[in-house]
Amino acid sequence: MSELVSNIADFASGLRTLHVPDIECSLQPMGREYIVGDRAVTPATDVLLGQMEVIRVEEGLVLYRTTAKDLCTMRTSNLLYPGLKIVLLLEGESELAYGELRLRLRAGVPAQCAAVVALARTERFMRQWREGRRERKLVLTLSPQWLQAAGIAQGTMQDFLGRHLAHVAWQPSARALAIADQLHRGRALPAHLQRLWHHSRCLDLVLEALASVDLPPDAVRAAPRGMPPRLHLRLAALRNWLMTPAADGMDTAAIARHAGISRAHLQRHFPAVADGLSLGQFVRAQRLLRARNGLEQGQLSVAKAAQLAGYRSSTHFAAVFFQHFGLRPSQAKPVLPGRV
Repeated sequence: MSELVSNIADFASGLRTLHVPDIECSLQPMGREYIVGDRAVTPATDVLLGQMEVIRVEEGLVLYRTTAKDLCTMRTSNLLYPGLKIVLLLEGESELAYGELRLRLRAGVPAQCAAVVALARTERFMRQWREGRRERKLVLTLSPQWLQAAGIAQGTMQDFLGRHLAHVAWQPSARALAIADQLHRGRALPAHLQRLWHHSRCLDLVLEALASVDLPPDAVRAAPRGMPPRLHLRLAALRNWLMTPAADGMDTAAIARHAGISRAHLQRHFPAVADGLSLGQFVRAQRLLRARNGLEQGQLSVAKAAQLAGYRSSTHFAAVFFQHFGLRPSQAKPVLPGRV
């Protein structure tokens, strides 16, 4: 049965100072034997400013999310149980190691912001802490039993799972990054709907991440035929930047100047990194996603969401919102307990 390990409201309430015992407690569902590599660090030492949360979405499927600023420089490690790790960095940088496999993840950098790692046996995990460094990260853990029951452990995937420390760089789509951001921020729902909401979004990420395992790493990173690799990397970085509010209010010409690409070149090649969407379609979709997230969090009224998405008319916004998501803006607002 699903188990919510920590309180969702606590995670959304803000950052707090954490100590080693807090971290040990939060990581128990995923491993054991937490070790701090700096003898000067005591149980009372302030080691991290942030939040950590572990959610057992269902038996064998665990979601870990963290927002962290390192308050010291050190190394920590713990033993992880066998299974599949899907790691996605939304902001900042992170230095990780699974046994001899070392990963340095950078948010917003193509093919460096996410990875899929197979642990065929218990393995020691290490994190390098650096004072002042920040990260916002999601990790999905799939147990061997979950993978077997889901019918995933076969063919290419079975071979991948059987190779200890097998890994692949995963470049999440714009949709996957948006879902990961939603998962990280959470949504206020009644308890019986909260688990369903987590489950549906976790499965969306699992599906896309595991699809990358069926391709060799070079294929994941390769530019489309006829596109220079440097242009592909530049466009992918631009796509990730457009998923933030930084480009709100900018027209195509301004976005092209930011990217250092001619407007014609940008409009011609951008669909190759955006699942076939034109630049205009992609920008509108991202603004709609941010508007929906604001509605779901209870942070925006429908009128404010319309303004955020770039619509002067709430009626026009509602029509486009329904066409895009299949529900009205009012239906995306939080449902308060006791109301129907």
